[in-house]
Amino acid sequence: MQANQTAIVVGAGMVGLCCAYALHMRGIKVTVVDRDIEGDKTSYGNAGALAISECVPHSLPGQIWSMPKWLLDPMGPLSLRPAHIPAFMPWMLAYLGHSRKRQVAHIADALHAINERVSADYDPMLQAIGYADKVHDKGCIRVYDSFKSFKKSALEWRIRKQHGQDYELLGEDDLRRMAPAIGKAKQFGVFQPQWRIMDDPKGLVGCLRDWLLAQGVTMVNANVDALECAQSSVVGVTTNQGVINADMTIVAAGAWSKALAKQVGETCLLESERGYNTTLPNPNISLKHELLFAEEMFVASPLAIGLRVGGASEFAGLKAAPNYKRSDNLLHLAKRYLPDLNTEGGTQWMGHRPSTPDSLPVLGPSVKWQGLCYAFGHSHLGMTQAASSGQMLAEALMQPELGTDLSAYSIGRFS
Repeated sequence: MQANQTAIVVGAGMVGLCCAYALHMRGIKVTVVDRDIEGDKTSYGNAGALAISECVPHSLPGQIWSMPKWLLDPMGPLSLRPAHIPAFMPWMLAYLGHSRKRQVAHIADALHAINERVSADYDPMLQAIGYADKVHDKGCIRVYDSFKSFKKSALEWRIRKQHGQDYELLGEDDLRRMAPAIGKAKQFGVFQPQWRIMDDPKGLVGCLRDWLLAQGVTMVNANVDALECAQSSVVGVTTNQGVINADMTIVAAGAWSKALAKQVGETCLLESERGYNTTLPNPNISLKHELLFAEEMFVASPLAIGLRVGGASEFAGLKAAPNYKRSDNLLHLAKRYLPDLNTEGGTQWMGHRPSTPDSLPVLGPSVKWQGLCYAFGHSHLGMTQAASSGQMLAEALMQPELGTDLSAYSIGRFS
């Protein structure tokens, strides 16, 4: 691409807006299209962390043996609705296949290749849009029952260490000193200083969207029904308001991206990994750091708008109604480990994480069509990797001399 050409970004979540930002800053005339430009996106309700140290794939050796326990436990971190099992099985089989050691090493390297540039890509954008003072270097404490339970996750910590991620082990006294709100049931922790916490994810998304609008980026509130194709190129999108043409179309529609790719003959394994949370406006406790409860797999995020308690991985597809008992269960767990927590008056939420079986996003050009790129599938790391995904894609399209390699994230890996 060259400056003054045009691009459409399908999707106004954080990844889509960061793609729009990166292209706009290189002189591209950008139009963002979404059926709900200011709506309740996955970006809106996430935990508000830039989890820079998280280069560990979700699928790990031996994990399969824990899954029955997770699925049978109503308080567990994993849920699969029976009606969704047939559609889910190809994704799940691929997920298990990626737990082999060689695969884990490759995936960790590819995750790290994005994460190592997160701050360098985010900071100039945060400064430009006026949000830099609302993102804080507070770090995260990963909380364990005991040192013995921490040792069971030795592979995860070895992967982080191999990729240059420092951490500090916290015995019970140090854990209490850094997070006095944690009850006696948890006796060990690990402090990860690289994590950054924002005041309000919705606030960041809105600030970036408003800045782009003020800079002349066009925002269209419309449903994208199809990609417009001509010969071997995608030349725009068909919406419920008509056709919009552009030199480049970027599909960044999160969990809804799979359907658009399928329309033009490109397949990918993508599932909606539904997450739940509750934001508590008056939690009655104060946390300096984000807390991630390792065994139970939920987080407590200290945001400016309240304490957000979230987590869970529910596989039920895009259309099933939310099951807010998942949010209730997470609050029950939080109360168990944060005994002074006030759980009254919270706002519940559910969002669709777009998850691939290999934990890697789909990022880069189509393998079949000119004028088409993808930027979706970031799973739990959408907010973390958004700015870098936008910059890496823009570099690959407009600055080939930089040698930005997106091959590990290509949609072609699913063929």
